[in-house]
Amino acid sequence: MPSLLCTLGTSWAVVPEAFLLGNGGSLYDHVCILTTSDPKTIESLAKVETWFRGHHPGTRITGLAIEGLTDLACSEDHQRFEEALFRAYFAMLGEGQGIHVCLAGGFKTMSAAAQEAAGLLGCEKLFHITAPFGLRTDSHEEILDAIHNGSIRLIGLGSRSGWPTILELATLAESPGAPGQPFLIEDFTLSNAIHHRLEAASLLSANEHELATLPFPQIARWAPNLRAWLNESLDPATDASWLLALPKVELHCHLGGFATHGEPLALVREAAEDVGKLLPSGPPPCPAGWPLPATPVSLGEYMKLGDATGSTLLKDPGCLRRHCELLYNHLLTQNILHAEIRCSPANYATDGRSPWTVLSDIKAAFDAVMNARPGCHVNLIIIATRREKGDYRTAIGRHLTLAVTAAEHWGMEAGCRIVGVDLAGYEDITTRAHYFREDFRAVHRCGLALTVHAGENDDAEGIWSAVYDLNARRIGHALSLGESPDLLRSVADRRIGVEMCPYANLQIKGFPLDAAVEGNPQAYPLRRYLAAGVPVTVNTDNIGISNASLTENFLLLPRLCPGIRRLDVLQLLRNAVDQSFLSPAQKSHLLARITIPHL
Repeated sequence: MPSLLCTLGTSWAVVPEAFLLGNGGSLYDHVCILTTSDPKTIESLAKVETWFRGHHPGTRITGLAIEGLTDLACSEDHQRFEEALFRAYFAMLGEGQGIHVCLAGGFKTMSAAAQEAAGLLGCEKLFHITAPFGLRTDSHEEILDAIHNGSIRLIGLGSRSGWPTILELATLAESPGAPGQPFLIEDFTLSNAIHHRLEAASLLSANEHELATLPFPQIARWAPNLRAWLNESLDPATDASWLLALPKVELHCHLGGFATHGEPLALVREAAEDVGKLLPSGPPPCPAGWPLPATPVSLGEYMKLGDATGSTLLKDPGCLRRHCELLYNHLLTQNILHAEIRCSPANYATDGRSPWTVLSDIKAAFDAVMNARPGCHVNLIIIATRREKGDYRTAIGRHLTLAVTAAEHWGMEAGCRIVGVDLAGYEDITTRAHYFREDFRAVHRCGLALTVHAGENDDAEGIWSAVYDLNARRIGHALSLGESPDLLRSVADRRIGVEMCPYANLQIKGFPLDAAVEGNPQAYPLRRYLAAGVPVTVNTDNIGISNASLTENFLLLPRLCPGIRRLDVLQLLRNAVDQSFLSPAQKSHLLARITIPHL
C-alpha cells in the first residue's frame, strides 16, 4: 500500500479529502503531513490528527512542523521548506511502499516544491484536489457530502519515475525526527546537493556531443568557465596544489630507486636486521644543479646514484620491508590511487633467501601497508635486465620463471600481485627485443603483460623490435619514436602505451627548457606524441635518484613542453588508467574512484 504525502496550510480538510480520494477508494496506511510552525498551521495539523483519530484510527500519521518557519516570505524560507520536504520524502522512500503526492495544501510555493520533489525522486501518483470557490468543509460530514455530490474532485497528474542521480543522495538525507516533534532544519545539505546534481545534469546534457573527446565524462558537467580554465596552459606557479590533489596513477617506478638519499635512506638503514653487513652510509653525491643539471649524465652515471640503497642494502629483510613501507607512504602523499612498481627480486636474494622468498616479502610488505592505510593499490612488475656483457640471459630466465610462477600462484587475488614483466637495462643493437622472443614465450602464454624499455638509448628500430617482436603493451621512454612517422602512427593505432618520465628523461638525455619547441627536433616529444594520438603517461622512473615526485614530474612539463594544457594533464591521467595492467573491471573501479578537482 503506498503512503500519502501532503503539504498543509490553514485549510485542514484538504488532507482528509486527499486521503479519501487519492487511492481510488482504497485507504492509505500512512500519511505524512508537512507544514510550517505558524500557530494557525499547527492548529490545522491538530484538527487533521483529531479527524484521523475519530474516523480512521488505524492510519499512521506523521505530522512534521518545521521549527522556526512561520511563513514562506523569502527564498531562504522556501529553501528551508524544500530541505525539510526532501528529507521527509527520502524517509518515505526508505519504507519501500511507494508514494502518492497531493499538491493541494498550503502556499503555492509549497505545492511547487512538492511537485519538484515528486519529479526528482519519483512517485506512483501525483494529484491535485479542486473545489468550487468559497466551498467550506469544516466537518467530517461536509467533507463526505462534497465528495459525494462531486463538488470536490481529484485531478490525476500521472506518475513520475524520478532521477537516478538524485536518488543516489539518499545517504545525505537525515531522519525527519519523531512525529509531533518540531522538525529542526539547521542546514541545507540535501537541497544544495540536489540542485548541484540538477545543474550538473543540465550541463552534461548540453555537452553530450563532447563526451567521446573528453578524458573524463565528469568534465562535461563542469560550468563553462571551468571548462575554459582546463584549456589554459598549465602553470607551475599556481597549479602545484591542484596537481598534488589530482588523483594519479604511476606505471613506471623502480622499487630500488626510491630511498637513495636523505631521510628515506636513513630510515631504511635503521630497519636493518643485520647491521654488520651494511655498506657505509654515505650516498653518492648528485651532479651540480641536480635535479636539473646543466648537462645530461649517462645512464650508467644515473644508476650509480642509487648505489647507497643498491642490492646489498635491500638484501636485508628489515631494510627491504621498510623500503616498501616508505615508498607506499610516499605514494599516498602524492594521491596516487594505483601504482605498478618494478622490482628485481633475484638481485636481493642471498644463500639463505631465494628470489621467491624475497618476492613474497615484497608482496607481504605492500599487502600489510595497503591493509593498514588503504588508498593506493600496488601491483608488481618483475624486471628482466639486459646488460652490456656477461651471462645476463641466465638472470633474465630466472626472473621470467619467477614472474610466471608468481602470477599463477597469486592469480587474481585482491592484494598486491604480479601483473607484468619489464625488459629493461642496457639498450643497443645487440640487445634489442627480438633476441629474447623465445625467452618471453612463457610470459605471453600465461597472460602476463609486457613492457619494454626501448628508444631511450637506442633508435626507433629498438622500439620497432619491442612492438613487433615481443608484442609489448607498453614502451618505457620511447624517446626516439618520432624518428619513424610510420611507427609513431602504428603505436598510436595499436594503443600501445608510452611511459615517459620527464625528470629522468631530462637528466639522461637532455632537452631544452623554457624554449619555443614547435618543430624543434630536439624538443621533448611528449606533446607531439599526444597530438599524434599516442597514449602517453607521465611517471617517475626512480623517485630518489631523480629527486622528483610524480607531482613534480607533471610540474616540469610546462618547461619541457610550453603550452601544455591542464586538459592535457587529464588526458595523461586517463591514459595511465587505460594503460594499466588491470582487468577491464578493475579499470572501471579505478575510474569510479577518480574525481577531478578544480580551483
